[in-house]
Amino acid sequence: MIVRRLCLLLLCLALPVTAVLAETSLWQVRDGERVMYLGGTVHVLAAADYPLPDEFDQAYEQADRLVFETDMQAINSPAFQLQMMQRLTYNDGRSLKDELGARAYGALQAYSRKRNLPMAMLEQFRPAMVSLVIVMTELERLGINGTGVDEHFYRRARNDGKAVSQLETPQAQLEFIAGMGQGQEDALILNSLRDAEQVAKMMSGMKAAWRSGDRAQLVKVGLEPMRHDYPGLYEDLLVKRNQAWLGKLERMLKDPDTELVLVGAMHLVGQEGLLEQLRARGYEIIQQ
Repeated sequence: MIVRRLCLLLLCLALPVTAVLAETSLWQVRDGERVMYLGGTVHVLAAADYPLPDEFDQAYEQADRLVFETDMQAINSPAFQLQMMQRLTYNDGRSLKDELGARAYGALQAYSRKRNLPMAMLEQFRPAMVSLVIVMTELERLGINGTGVDEHFYRRARNDGKAVSQLETPQAQLEFIAGMGQGQEDALILNSLRDAEQVAKMMSGMKAAWRSGDRAQLVKVGLEPMRHDYPGLYEDLLVKRNQAWLGKLERMLKDPDTELVLVGAMHLVGQEGLLEQLRARGYEIIQQ
């Protein structure tokens, strides 16, 4: 379950493209003549996932501005990468072994041998970072280590001279990651290792739902397990951030520009998702 929550955090979903589907995870939001596109993203993809559904390209062409969760240029900068490493590694004389019990530490040692990961490297990382390393290791084994939807369109926008903006700061996202598992470090590591074995199966189901824009299935395979097993994470990762973004989205619908807003797919679905929240406020929602 922990790997599920981390994969939801990263929205690293994977399934080869094998069919042309009538709909995808992209919606048009209308307020009279004002239009905004709201797209669900996957932050890491395999090469086989390209090209993306045509609807995304069509929305991109119609958009005056692209809006991302965070500052895409900043998170790729050396300065932020250094800040991230400083926040997620030990710098007080402690190491991972000091924070984990014998069972969790031993299980991690076994995993490091199995995947040829240097234990000396993992020792430097805080538990949240170790969990991310486990997830990314499994994704890379599946070939899921390429450019995601948001990075793909960010590069296009920069090349085409389109305006870009963001909904929150990189520091806000970093603090969320750093806070994962605090007070439950052993459980974080043990559950990450246990669930790592299910990554391929879990990803395929979630990715199929994402690509087809199947909101009910996204809720079933992603949202409901998170809300049931990790209510605090659900509240912090989705509900609070969605509420913080709603006002910004409404202001966009008042300006003359057409925006393409790209956020993790789990932000869109469910009763507390952005689509239902916008519908409840009187906006017309049309799946593309």
